[in-house]
Amino acid sequence: MSNRRELCASQNIAAIEIQRFSRGWIARKSLLGASSIREADTIRYINENQSGCFQSIQLRIVLHSILKLQIWWRNISVQKERLNSAVVIQAHFRGWIVRRGTIHKKRCIVFIQSCLRGWLARREFFYSDRTIAAIKIQSLVKGWLIRKSISRNSSFCKAVTDSYASETKGCFQSLETEMVACSVLKIQKWWMGILLFKARKKSILTIQAQVRGWHARRETTRRRHCIVVIQSRWKGYLARKDSKGRLLELRLRMQKSAANVDNSMRILNRLIAALSELLTMKSVSGILHTCETLDTTTRYSKKCCEELVAAGAIDTLLKLISSVSRSIPDQEVLRHSLSTLRNLARYPHLTEVLISSRGAIKTILWEFLRNKDEGYFIASEILGKICLNGRGIESLHQQPVLLKRLKNLVDDLQRRAGNEKRNLRSAAGREQTQRRLKVATELFQLITSG
Repeated sequence: MSNRRELCASQNIAAIEIQRFSRGWIARKSLLGASSIREADTIRYINENQSGCFQSIQLRIVLHSILKLQIWWRNISVQKERLNSAVVIQAHFRGWIVRRGTIHKKRCIVFIQSCLRGWLARREFFYSDRTIAAIKIQSLVKGWLIRKSISRNSSFCKAVTDSYASETKGCFQSLETEMVACSVLKIQKWWMGILLFKARKKSILTIQAQVRGWHARRETTRRRHCIVVIQSRWKGYLARKDSKGRLLELRLRMQKSAANVDNSMRILNRLIAALSELLTMKSVSGILHTCETLDTTTRYSKKCCEELVAAGAIDTLLKLISSVSRSIPDQEVLRHSLSTLRNLARYPHLTEVLISSRGAIKTILWEFLRNKDEGYFIASEILGKICLNGRGIESLHQQPVLLKRLKNLVDDLQRRAGNEKRNLRSAAGREQTQRRLKVATELFQLITSG
């Protein structure tokens, strides 16, 4: 009972709310419909009572303003309702257009899917049936050919074949069987021709693709090479154009500097002056710097070599080599001194001067025998240049003690190289020993062979 009462109460409240909203809507509709009539009646009423209670001008102005406000507000309400109606109509129309386009696209997709599935099914059915039929025909024909060959080769097989033919009631002797076999052979040849054509076509396409790719790569490489050449030429032109002014300015500066330099400031004169003071220097760093400068200049200038030899550079360097100790700075001085003598020995006429110098052969050969660093290889190069001259060979033969020590050095290096191979020492040590052995062996053979 309590639930029924609550339900009735809620229904009454809902009915009251619905009635209230309906009556309000009807009242607003009637108000909008009769607005023009009320406005006209109000204006007529005001005109009739001008001589009455509405004689005041201010009251007429207020009433006229109120009427204008009412008209403006009613127009706004009508416009809002029209705008809402237009928006609702547009929304429904656009939704209908979208739904119609979606339905059309869905139908097209379904139609395409059905066509594609049908085509795939027909192709699978066609190829599967053809393949099975070809296999069956091939098996029948091959069996018939084997039986025929057996019947030709042995009488026993012939008897078996005859019995089999009698049992099968002459299935291979009738005209119809021959026609079937001929048709099978034709179908088999046709199928084999198709397979052969496909294989040839595939091979031809592969060869064509490879050849076309090769042609395309070759053409691309040629064009790339042309582009690189053009770019290099253009960059070179721009670089030369940009550096032309700098080179001209540098040349003018060098010419100006050369014109203002006297003979005492030239490098050759400075080298000769340093060479004359080399043996009297007390500072090891000054001696090392002078030797480095002599090594560098004689490496790149033939004129410097000739002028230094004329100034007695060979005797000075030999004395310096004989006076150095085993310390690290003195070994650097020794290395640069030997390198300077190697640069002088590059020219045959200067080699003659080196050979004729007193104690030169003995000093260089002694340094070759006792040195174990880079000076060893530098001295070997100097001795190699000396051996190219007949007088040099004769001078070396006049040192039998040193030649005997050279022979002992070769034997010792050979024995050491064999021991290192057996003991599996480090690769760097073995390589150094092999290199020293090769240099010493070549030099000994060169001296002994004359």
